[in-house]
Amino acid sequence: MKKVICCMAVLVLLLSGCSGDGKKTFSTLSDFEGQRVGSLTGAVFGQFIDRVIPNVKHSNFNTLSDQVAALKAGKVDALALDKPVAELLVAQQGDLSIFPDKVADDRYGFAVSKNSQLLEQANGVLEKLKENGTLAEIGSLWFSADETKKALPNLDYKPDFDGSAGTIKYGFDTSTVPMSYVGGDGQPVGFDLDIISRIAYELNMKIEFVPMNFDALLASLASGKVDVVGGCMSITEERQKTVDFIGPYYEGGIVLVVNKDRLGR
Repeated sequence: MKKVICCMAVLVLLLSGCSGDGKKTFSTLSDFEGQRVGSLTGAVFGQFIDRVIPNVKHSNFNTLSDQVAALKAGKVDALALDKPVAELLVAQQGDLSIFPDKVADDRYGFAVSKNSQLLEQANGVLEKLKENGTLAEIGSLWFSADETKKALPNLDYKPDFDGSAGTIKYGFDTSTVPMSYVGGDGQPVGFDLDIISRIAYELNMKIEFVPMNFDALLASLASGKVDVVGGCMSITEERQKTVDFIGPYYEGGIVLVVNKDRLGR
């Protein structure tokens, strides 16, 4: 009799879409309706989520580590992240999973002020990096699990480089691993920083990294504190009203990350 009761209890949990601890499991994007989703402060994830999932309760966090802590503590039910960030996160955190269906496709670019002289030149360099395969090589480095090889390039292949064309002040978010972050030695690193460094070098310009939170990026650009900003910066119609974008340099998407025991498929 006890065995029958136990089997019936398991069946009820499966039919009700709950995990063993009674929490709701997720099998379709619609299952996230009414759930709590954490995003990085200043990101546009909420706009994309609200287009496909109704009544989501949004919470904002300043860093990825704060987001992960909230998810594991049960303060949110899922995290909205850029796909490359999510993939590296779940590789490092064995108790987390990416929900299979993307919330939205996304494109990332480097934001510059309207009518910036950098725009056309930088886009020209970026196209060359795409055409000669360098961009793909950069991606294979930063999206890999081998942390020992992750470092910004030592750009010494142009004997005539002297940085006399000026300096690019690049504002970047410090928590979007592997796109832009601060390494264990305290130095700025990441896929985005690798690309912008090469762009500056090809333009005979020096690069100065200015770390900040994501929500301060566009304001710092508008105030002239920096010349370019990035770090999983989505190219959106709303943002294009006030800034221009170098790129896109990466086409990915927005995904939801959940605790593995709440993934229903």
